[in-house]
Amino acid sequence: MKVVVFVLGLLLVADVQAQSQIQSQSSGLTPDQPPFALTLAQAKAWTPHGATASKANISQVPLAARLPAPLNSPQALNQRSQALNQQAQVLFAPDGMNNFGNYLQAQPKANLYSFSNWSQIDILNWFAGTADLTVQIPARPWVETAHKNGVKVLGSVFLGIAQWGGSPDTVEKLLEQDAAGNFIVADQLLRIAAYYGFDGWLVNQETDLTLVKDAQNQLVMAANGKPRRDKARGEQLAAKMLAFMQYLTAKAPAGIDIHWYDAMIADGTVRWQNELNAKNQAYLQTDAASAGSHAMFLNYWWNGAMVRQSVARAKAAGLSPYQLFFGVDLWPERDAQQAFVQTQWLQDLRAESGVASGDAKGVMQTSIALFAPNVNFNFAGNKTTPAYSTFAKDAQDIQRFYQTEQRLFAGDDLNQAVTDAGNAWPGVGAYLPAKTVLTSLPFVTNFNTGQGLYWFEQGQRQRAPFLSDAPDASAKDSAAPANTDSGWTDISQQDILPTWQFALQGKAAAASTLRYDFNYGWSGGSSLLLQVRRTGDLTTPLYQFALTLPATAQLQLQLQTDAPGAIELLLQTDKAVHRFPLGDTALAQQWQSQLIDISALKGQQLQRLSLALASARPAKLQFRLGQIALTDTASSGAKP
Repeated sequence: MKVVVFVLGLLLVADVQAQSQIQSQSSGLTPDQPPFALTLAQAKAWTPHGATASKANISQVPLAARLPAPLNSPQALNQRSQALNQQAQVLFAPDGMNNFGNYLQAQPKANLYSFSNWSQIDILNWFAGTADLTVQIPARPWVETAHKNGVKVLGSVFLGIAQWGGSPDTVEKLLEQDAAGNFIVADQLLRIAAYYGFDGWLVNQETDLTLVKDAQNQLVMAANGKPRRDKARGEQLAAKMLAFMQYLTAKAPAGIDIHWYDAMIADGTVRWQNELNAKNQAYLQTDAASAGSHAMFLNYWWNGAMVRQSVARAKAAGLSPYQLFFGVDLWPERDAQQAFVQTQWLQDLRAESGVASGDAKGVMQTSIALFAPNVNFNFAGNKTTPAYSTFAKDAQDIQRFYQTEQRLFAGDDLNQAVTDAGNAWPGVGAYLPAKTVLTSLPFVTNFNTGQGLYWFEQGQRQRAPFLSDAPDASAKDSAAPANTDSGWTDISQQDILPTWQFALQGKAAAASTLRYDFNYGWSGGSSLLLQVRRTGDLTTPLYQFALTLPATAQLQLQLQTDAPGAIELLLQTDKAVHRFPLGDTALAQQWQSQLIDISALKGQQLQRLSLALASARPAKLQFRLGQIALTDTASSGAKP
């Protein structure tokens, strides 16, 4: 007995040492290693206190509830089409999150991959994997920020294409069962998700199970020069793969979602179907067996007819067509649904007429999976398509990085309030409403995107308190005060950003810009900059709310303006639109604080916060917003 205790003690010491090693690694970007990436052997052996787990990766932020936030008047859509558009979901899958986001602490570098349009998506998939590192676990900073915005996060189980190292032997290890018939890895996947606090898994099985490989994991070729196949083994493993998926889906607790990627079919071969049909429906649901997943990520080579057939088949099976996520591959060099060039797919996903589909014309019929949207970060350009930004190499290109992401949702004109004409890219936001989580107080935003060329406190550049003394060359302003010339990234510090990024309405919209400004901030790394260059009216909706204002509500802003009173704050409630002039003095590059009396709005439901031009104002002006703090003075910690 003493020997057992001694051995257990050694194991505990080893676990602590391993945890300490992971903690020491957590200060940097750590691709392809625990706690973010696991081999199947590591996944099977995983325990909360084991060598590959990390308490530092546990998300502490619950998934926020969210409400639809259509930009235009609800009267613009009939009630049925509005409800259907709200059912359609957007899954966002940057390709290679294991290389982009595997950090647990703030990084001393401004130009890491980030994301800001959370109100436009519903699910973030941590799309990643290698032939050996099958289990890919999302990083806490990303999970917490997604949850704060009401967005679910899925890890990935990746089984690679055989030519790239995938092997039927690896799949066989995934499908191992214990003496009671339980799928060991399936149970471990659910334990891992529960421990770290994310929301489920995408199972991406792209290994052809009929192929034969040798001891060096190389394809065995037949006499005819083609790869040798073992069809019997392929069918056997495929049947077991379906049983694995049914087991995983059935055991997943409420709130945990299981998605299947459309690749392998029942005979074990990989044949992307690009639609829901008899060959892949079992991995979603059949009449005779349990569901194989909660949703299916369909491959990218589809058209309008395939969408309509899939919708009809789903409805006939008693499924929601919104369980189908039609894949959209945005990467330019694969030429499937190339970003900003191919637009027909958006039309193909919309109902043509109420007669044929039973849906209101123009309604999104299914959900969408946006794959490789990281074109704004690491697409280097080619002969036909220039790079959208060089941000991965040059932090000074930060505006193009953010504007390319904005373009994906707002369209070529970067304005969600205007429909892009002709063959222009209209933006996903033109067809699906944004969502909001702003249903209670306090609400404080500094328009901090979670990264910056500098760090600001009370409007002054300071050395970021969470960074080490390691220098960073991403900020190059020679006029910066000593020890403040340091870029940084930490998406967990991102504020709730505007519901629409961005929307400009009125005659002055075409000659106005609204963007993040990384050279000035109140707290964090950025502020919001509005520049107007002509006469005419202008309104810029920023945030959608659904909350009742108490008598003790307080609203305070930090701002800069060169035209006091020319910009007004608009608070739209269920009773009226209330206007408040902003700015006391013309200080274009100096912060001023403004406390706005909103006591007369007590008991009213706040719906929207916007900026607007006053009737009397100069033709050209500049306005920065550094903070909005809407708090309840009756609550503890109400001060921003």
